[in-house]
Amino acid sequence: MSDAVKVTRDGDVALIELNEPASRNAFSQDIRDGLRDAAAALTGDATLRAVVLTGTGGVFSAGGDLKAMLRRHKSGEEYSHDTAKARMEALHDWFKQFCALPVPVIAAVDGPAYGAGFGLAMCADIVIASERAEFGASFAKVGAVPDCNLMWSLPRIIGLQKARELFYTARVVGATEAQALGICMEVLPPEAVLPRALEIAGMMQETSQLAFSLTKELTGRALQSDAETMLKLEAEAQAQCLTSEYHINAIGRFTEKKPPKFNFS
Repeated sequence: MSDAVKVTRDGDVALIELNEPASRNAFSQDIRDGLRDAAAALTGDATLRAVVLTGTGGVFSAGGDLKAMLRRHKSGEEYSHDTAKARMEALHDWFKQFCALPVPVIAAVDGPAYGAGFGLAMCADIVIASERAEFGASFAKVGAVPDCNLMWSLPRIIGLQKARELFYTARVVGATEAQALGICMEVLPPEAVLPRALEIAGMMQETSQLAFSLTKELTGRALQSDAETMLKLEAEAQAQCLTSEYHINAIGRFTEKKPPKFNFS
């Protein structure tokens, strides 16, 4: 695992930290490689119950590494249409793995989450932000289009018109406005953000991985499916859950007046 991305475990919860604060956790090749390795390591991990994603040094991520891009252009290195597309597709490979993790992903955003960093935060199921958090789709400033799945995720979170406004203007959204728009769920003092994200993740350690994975998969499809399709998917998913060992154990504990394993109170 790259030093640029630290991955630690506390029981069934994985903490992923972008760890190049000198560059404001921009998407350097080392950070890209570290996130790729983290996604690969966590995919298929049957012991995993939740993931917390954050940045170090008071910055979530400044997005694309513009200095590296400029060096690449000035060096005379071949950077054709095909080369640029291949780099994006390589990024998409591990990004899709993050989005498809069958467990809750919680982003603890302190400071800027710009460009690709904004996209990375939006792949989370829950976003907790600090009072100094900022979200910006800054791509238009450098003549680029939103990436890291932001053109899919942001319209679904805040609506198409508002997403287009943020894309077109590239303006920065502060924590209070971000919460009002639904970009983040809670706004807390900087020192409270990561502990709160870890607290929420810890509540999910005794959960049914099957139920959570199916809930995440189906809700991810809800906005592009019709009601009839969702009912069929719901019936199949519920049949799997109601015949699972976890469910049988849970209703047994209920009838015996024992506390549930999963307690999100």
